[in-house]
Amino acid sequence: MGASPRHGPGPDRVLVRTGLAAVATAVVAYLFPFFPVPGRAPDVGTLPGPAAATPAATSGAARAAAHSPPVSLTIPGHLRSTPVDPVTADPDGAMAVPKSPDRLGWWALGAPPGAAHGTVLLAGHLDSADEGAGPLEALHDVPMGTRAQVTAADGTRHTYRIVARRTHPKSALPSGLFTSGGTPRLALVTCAGDFDPDAHAYADNLVLYGEPVG
Repeated sequence: MGASPRHGPGPDRVLVRTGLAAVATAVVAYLFPFFPVPGRAPDVGTLPGPAAATPAATSGAARAAAHSPPVSLTIPGHLRSTPVDPVTADPDGAMAVPKSPDRLGWWALGAPPGAAHGTVLLAGHLDSADEGAGPLEALHDVPMGTRAQVTAADGTRHTYRIVARRTHPKSALPSGLFTSGGTPRLALVTCAGDFDPDAHAYADNLVLYGEPVG
């Protein structure tokens, strides 16, 4: 599938604007023997994150590393099983989601699937010029109440019910998506809105929120 007004010259960019570089490095080093993390790549949209590393953020990262990370996301009837890689921020503060729209990134400083607290944040590109539309294009049409299944590396499957769909300007994506504390939930993020061919960027981010089932 070639480039079109919707499929620009390359993946869109997602800035996290975070000061968690040291914590991110530690988490990636912990996870790398089991899940090689892709190198820097353009991202999906503007994702403002926490301003600086804190003891709470550090302990949250340790909790995430101690649990089994997600390896795939499936939404039966809507999204085929899609692989997930653990990611953090690159030196420029960008969430280093995989370059291919056929892979998702899990914010490894947030919550792992099945955690009693925090947001399991999975993000991915909507499309690319080389590969066309990715599986996350289905998020635009997923009905409320649909079940999403996140499979962890230890083989456990965690089910979430989609309860909300929100569209945010790229400069105003909620920073609370990047937390390991608070109410347990799933957040699925991709691009939305008009595509600017000059900036190679979409105007908005789409976020689907899910609550744990069982």
